[in-house]
Amino acid sequence: MSKCYNCGTEFTLKEEEIKCDTCGNVVNFLCWNCKQWFDISETKLCKTCGFYYCTNCGVCGEECQKGMWCLRLKKILGIDIEEEKLQKILDLIEEIKIGKDRRCCPHGVSISYAKGRIKSCIVRAMGYRIKSQKDQEEFKKRSDEILDLPLGTQLTVNQSREAGSYGQEYRDVFNYSICRGKLEKKIIKKGEIEYEVFERCEKGRCPMLDIDKLIIKVCSNPKCKIKEFPLSQTECCHPECKYKKGKKKGQFYPLKLKISNKDICQLNRGDFKKDGESKSMGRN
Repeated sequence: MSKCYNCGTEFTLKEEEIKCDTCGNVVNFLCWNCKQWFDISETKLCKTCGFYYCTNCGVCGEECQKGMWCLRLKKILGIDIEEEKLQKILDLIEEIKIGKDRRCCPHGVSISYAKGRIKSCIVRAMGYRIKSQKDQEEFKKRSDEILDLPLGTQLTVNQSREAGSYGQEYRDVFNYSICRGKLEKKIIKKGEIEYEVFERCEKGRCPMLDIDKLIIKVCSNPKCKIKEFPLSQTECCHPECKYKKGKKKGQFYPLKLKISNKDICQLNRGDFKKDGESKSMGRN
């Protein structure tokens, strides 16, 4: 979870990944604190800020809340705390808070959708790992239905969902439509009750939305020096990507389809704020 030092792309790496799919470079980071480069394969993510811990000084993101928690704990207790005990307290606070704080972009899309769920829906609509043709068509169909609505039409997930379903598919589509500038999120208050609505609009696509090359073809050898291949190609062509032994000795490694680790939302993770704290952002 971070930005590539080489090409500037915001991405989310899976556990086994070490390369940026946009530029093909192995990912390393320059620590903001100690100014030393570190290898991400030797560290882990901070659950609070979403940035990697530096292997040299142990620090994570520059604006991580845990720094503030640490200072307040020491001030409240008024005594020196052993670092080991302090770390256990911080870990506990992290576990408690991580599921409660919902951080959103300036348009109201939560970070879990912007950096994960919407991307999964889009690649399914493109035919990647679908169970049936209906799964592929459903997301596109619901997205197109929104375009036919008159401006100002207000929708809720509960009203839109089909009987017997939880409405998750509509929540996926509604959030993606916010990114496309076709819906905006509003809070309606009736008496003491507040509820969320999605209103049809034409505000222009968010400049942070990037859905180009979400499905790419790569070599099955993780050390391959070629970052990407044409979708029609079936095997690698790099001289170092040949089997060294066994029945396939001398043959090139096969290629495979994969979802790019590039985030569809290129907004920096640190710019996602708690509800009500986000600043406005321009659109195209």
